[in-house]
Amino acid sequence: MRKTLLRRRLAAGALALCAMLMTPASVSAKTIEEVKAEQEQLEQEKQELEAKLDTLREDAAKKEAYQEALNEQITVVKKQIDTARSDIEALNESINALTEKIEASQKDIEDTLNLFKERLKALYTAGEVSTLQILLDARSFTDFSMRAQAIQSMSEQDQKIMSVLEEYMESTKEEREEREAQKQEVAQLKKTLEEKQNELSGLYEENEAALAAVRDSEQATMDAIAQNEEQGAAKIAEMEELIAQQKAAEEEARRQQEEQAAINNGGGDYDYPTGGGGVEGFNPCWPLPGVSYISCPYGGYAGHRGLDIAGAYGTQVVAAESGTVIAANNYDSWGDSWGYYVLIYHNDTYTTRYAHLSSLCVSQGQYVQQGQPVGYEGDTGNVTGPHLHFEVYENGSRVDPMWFL
Repeated sequence: MRKTLLRRRLAAGALALCAMLMTPASVSAKTIEEVKAEQEQLEQEKQELEAKLDTLREDAAKKEAYQEALNEQITVVKKQIDTARSDIEALNESINALTEKIEASQKDIEDTLNLFKERLKALYTAGEVSTLQILLDARSFTDFSMRAQAIQSMSEQDQKIMSVLEEYMESTKEEREEREAQKQEVAQLKKTLEEKQNELSGLYEENEAALAAVRDSEQATMDAIAQNEEQGAAKIAEMEELIAQQKAAEEEARRQQEEQAAINNGGGDYDYPTGGGGVEGFNPCWPLPGVSYISCPYGGYAGHRGLDIAGAYGTQVVAAESGTVIAANNYDSWGDSWGYYVLIYHNDTYTTRYAHLSSLCVSQGQYVQQGQPVGYEGDTGNVTGPHLHFEVYENGSRVDPMWFL
């Protein structure tokens, strides 16, 4: 009587729970898909932003190289300015020295110059009177002779004055020409100096503008990436919450199904064995400790050659028997439909496989003891939900694991 009532209560509870969970489960699944789509969109945006940032960093590297070239050019221009100033100072000193030398020479012939000025003044005052006219105006032979001697004396004196001046001009010619050339060079250097100063100002402005452009673009992109990561973290949290809700609902439904199955099988919970059902040389333990729900038995559908044990995502999976890991796929999430899996060689007769794992904690060639963790339950490969696909190979052929558990 008690068993009948218990069966009825559990059956009613299971029906009510199924009715209650059907709609939320479908809603959650739809919501999860929507969140996944949003996550994918955010991931795509992040990749685009990171690609942009890489491009900006490449541009920054180019601009840094350009900046180095600018700095080198700035250094050259500054040296040119310094050199021009130095040359101007040196030329000015040389011009001053030449001027002093010319002035000293001029001082030496100051009297001759004054005399030359007086002669020019006298000739100018006398007007244009030729030497012949002076002689013809003589009133007597004696007057003619005196006039001739005076003209000769004046000519000799003027000739001496001119000789002195010519010698002065000849002796100072190089200094005067050099001074004039240096003055022209100073004028050109001053013009070059002004051009270089303007060029330097332009280079400084160009350099600052290039750096500012790189800093602003890179900072804006990094801010966008930071915002994208914050949104992504929020979506992950939202996804985890939805998954947790759905798993809780599925676990509760599974528990109700197990209780109903136990009642249908004559009452009480059915605990699968954790060792002792094997044969000599192969006495495996239960590979998913604490989880007894079998979502699909061996041969549950065509081609299914293993035992599906469904627990919470991330449940620890252990080696059913001691042996050597001969395959450990943790790099190909499809893995020929097994997803991430571990294959353990126990002896020349028996081998076991643990498939659809979320991650592995052993590697190929490693020897493991019975009950040692080898990975964690997941949903990689060809699955509809998280579970452990457990296979037993006997002489190379897959057999029902329940023969040995």
